[in-house]
Amino acid sequence: MHFKHAKKLYLLIVLLACNTARPSVAQETQDDERLPDEMIPIPDEVDVTGRGMPEIDVTCRDAEAFGGSKVEKGAWCLLSKKKYIGARTLAGSALLKDEDSFRAHYLLGTALHLGDGNLPKALYHLTKSESLFVDKYGLRPLLTGKAPVLVYHRTLVELIYVHGEMDHHQKKIEYVDDLKYRLSDDLSPLKAWPLLKLKRFDEAQKVAEAAVNEFGRENPYWRAVGLTALCAVHSENRDRQKAYEACMAAAAPVRASGIGGGVALSNAAGASIEAFNFEQAERLYMEATRRDVEGTINPWGRLTYLYLRQGRFAEAVSALREMQKYRTKRPAYFDQQDQTDAELTGAVLLLVAGFTKESERITGRTVDRPDRQGTSSASSEQNEAGTLLLDVVVKRELARKLEEQASWSSWKDAVELHFQAKKIRFQAWLNLRRASTLLSDPELLATSLRPECPGSIEISSWLNGEVVGAVGAGVTLATIERERETESLEARFAEPVFSGYAAEAYLLKHDYELAVAAGEKALAGFPESDVLPRARVAMITAAAARELGDRQRVIELLETVLLRDPGVIRRLGFTLPVRMSITGFTEDEAVEILDVLGDSPLFDQREWGLLLNVAPGTVSLALPNGTQLVTARVPPTKNTDFSFRTRQIAKASHFDLLIPRVDITQSDIRSLDGGVLGGERTSDKVESILDSIVNPK
Repeated sequence: MHFKHAKKLYLLIVLLACNTARPSVAQETQDDERLPDEMIPIPDEVDVTGRGMPEIDVTCRDAEAFGGSKVEKGAWCLLSKKKYIGARTLAGSALLKDEDSFRAHYLLGTALHLGDGNLPKALYHLTKSESLFVDKYGLRPLLTGKAPVLVYHRTLVELIYVHGEMDHHQKKIEYVDDLKYRLSDDLSPLKAWPLLKLKRFDEAQKVAEAAVNEFGRENPYWRAVGLTALCAVHSENRDRQKAYEACMAAAAPVRASGIGGGVALSNAAGASIEAFNFEQAERLYMEATRRDVEGTINPWGRLTYLYLRQGRFAEAVSALREMQKYRTKRPAYFDQQDQTDAELTGAVLLLVAGFTKESERITGRTVDRPDRQGTSSASSEQNEAGTLLLDVVVKRELARKLEEQASWSSWKDAVELHFQAKKIRFQAWLNLRRASTLLSDPELLATSLRPECPGSIEISSWLNGEVVGAVGAGVTLATIERERETESLEARFAEPVFSGYAAEAYLLKHDYELAVAAGEKALAGFPESDVLPRARVAMITAAAARELGDRQRVIELLETVLLRDPGVIRRLGFTLPVRMSITGFTEDEAVEILDVLGDSPLFDQREWGLLLNVAPGTVSLALPNGTQLVTARVPPTKNTDFSFRTRQIAKASHFDLLIPRVDITQSDIRSLDGGVLGGERTSDKVESILDSIVNPK
């Protein structure tokens, strides 16, 4: 077959596939029009597939300047209306007619970018369009005055954005310069972001300042671009005050106008978190959610993390649902920028809610599938290290649950459960090694052990302590001491964070007195609203205090843990000292329950420990004085085999007791089902809404 004919056949196959493929969710919600059921055939020029084409309208703005065939003009008009399916169809048809049409390549590349989010294919067609145009009209067509420069201009602009989204930051800079050289269009402010990503901070700052002071003097768009870049530059340079001022300056006109500005508001919220002003951050994120969807920012996702950190679980669940809805309102081409981040947000909530197995299914598949970082100031190393450590946490907890389950299972099932647990622990160890390699970068390690510091690993702040186990106690303590000297954050905010990490390091090296001292210092400084960080440090301090024999302090600290984040006990691999109290059963039944619970790796029987009360229908943990802390229900059964009943008690004692309850007094935003029921657990709420994350279509 002749090569040219073979290429036409390939294009025909692609076109047929495009016409029959299911559009993405973003297309379904954003497109004004779908391919009609009754296609309108276009004689000779268009009806080459036998399937017909969308109606062609060539009366839109700049259609004549765009030029080309009627089909190409029609595709241009569809692009201008954001009807990407139709534009892609017509562009494919035009390529079948003329495979060397620079217009058709531009149209197909743009439709693939904005409609499908297929960046590699979009880049191929846009680059081909550029090459074909230059071959025909030269590099600088304005010198001749005869070329259709509109197509050329749009092609170069589109290449700027596609390269940026694909993390080709140097290429983005080059195309901005090319556009100025070839067509005398100066879009220099667009170089600020790629310079930032390349860590050329001084250059990025100069470009951003020029965008504000020169380009932005008469154009508010460029001023906003410059302020956003300055916000990021100062943040990456760890100048919290300048970053805060720049971010708030970018948000000020947006707040005043009430129009758009979701990105600016979210950036200001992020800067507020860096300054430990969480109340203002929440207000700004909430304000961002009420604005038009912009860019790849998802304020609902950031709110999910904030609410989790503060132990506001009902609101976290609600925000997660809104996060998913928010993503469907954005163009499809943004999906590659935060798909993994969105899934990991769900994984973290699942982890806290007790759905460890489901959480591991998410983290396991995202470890080797990072987001593109073209539109975020974070680097791929930050995201990879954070994802790896989160997967380690989830896998360790899942392995621990399997080992606990083995304690009340038949010997045959127990052997299989232990085998699965060892396999999962080995996978966790491999990922921990990978994370340790990434954290050998002194800059990444330093930022990860500083409070809310840009450039740190991308993981929930209350899990940052996992860095200690990844790099070791000595490296951690040396890094903390060095970073303390240069930290600009107020000591009242910074010291609790540093002390919390130090407590973990001292515990790791078995220096229990220093671990307790550092832990107590952290707990004294953390605000009560910082629920999950406090719970983690309390558990670390309790473990060290237990080694020193301070039983009373252990009980006090465990009370804090159980009332805030009981899951951290298993998450960190610790045991609970308990004294078992079994009532309402026969002596033989009580002995069987005692034997099963006594074999568990979760419980350590101590006369001075917490009271583990088992009664018909309930299990609970209480303080030694009888004050009840947490309770779980044992579901009723008609099964007369008491061994089955014992397994139910064991399951409730292990899994249901260590899940935080939803506090209905904090449910001040829409709940998932229109109202929060009293006493409902986080796990009950999460189960109904995260299926789309755990099992994506």
